[in-house]
Amino acid sequence: MKNLVTSILAVTIIGSSMMAHAQNKFPLRVDIDVSTKSSKRNIGSGSDGSANLSNVQVIVKVRKSSSEPWTKPVGMELYVIGKQIQTGYYGIIDVQKGEFAFNQEDDYSFIYKSPTYTLGRTSGNINVGGIYETYLVVVTDQDGEIVATRSGRHIQDKGIAFIRELGPLTLFDRDGNILGKADASAPAFRAAVPAAVGVYDN
Repeated sequence: MKNLVTSILAVTIIGSSMMAHAQNKFPLRVDIDVSTKSSKRNIGSGSDGSANLSNVQVIVKVRKSSSEPWTKPVGMELYVIGKQIQTGYYGIIDVQKGEFAFNQEDDYSFIYKSPTYTLGRTSGNINVGGIYETYLVVVTDQDGEIVATRSGRHIQDKGIAFIRELGPLTLFDRDGNILGKADASAPAFRAAVPAAVGVYDN
C-alpha cells in the first residue's frame, strides 16, 4: 500500500512538473473578440441645435487558442477611450482590470461586459460634449507580460504603453501629449443643452 501511495505521488509530481514545464516552454496564445452595444436618445432640439445622450457598453471575449494546458491566472485590462467634440482631444473614460482563469467548463474562454457609459453632446451652433471613440484590450500572463492586445483603431506599441500609464479621464492629443484631466462632470455640456434647445433659467 505504501509503495502504491508513493507511486501515485510520484506520478502526480511528475505530471505537475510536466505541466509547469509545458507552460514555460509553450507561450500562451489567445483570441480576443470585442463588440459594443450602443443606443442614442435625443433629449431636445431647438433653433440652435439638438442635444442627445449616447449609451455605450463594451463586451470582451478572450479565448485560449493554444492547445497546451494553461492553469495560471490571466490578466485583462480594458481601456475605454472617448473624444471631446469641441477640442478633438482624446480621454480615457474608464479603466477596468481583473484576473481570470481558463477552464473546460467555460470552453476555455472568458467574457466581460463593461459598465454602460453615458456620453452627452450637442450639435448645431453649439457643438460640445463627447463621443465614444475606441477601446484597447490588453491580456497579460501571470508575470504581467503582454500576451495579446486588441483595439478598434491601430495603436502602436509605444501608444499602448502610453495609454496603460495613464489614469482614467486623462486627456491627451493625437501626438500623445498629456493635457490634463477630462472633466467627468461635463459642465460645458450641461450649460450647452439649455442654449441649444431654447430653454433658459428665469
